[in-house]
Amino acid sequence: MATTGDNNKKKQDSNARNQQKNEQAAENARHGKHSYSKKSDHL
Repeated sequence: MATTGDNNKKKQDSNARNQQKNEQAAENARHGKHSYSKKSDHL
């Protein structure tokens, strides 16, 4: 079987990416963005 691996590929740092996403989500929550309320506003 032929191997198609690329030894020059950089490994992805998923922990750093997830930390950045969590920090962005926390920042948005502090500013009240993407807030979800189950209560309806029209009643």
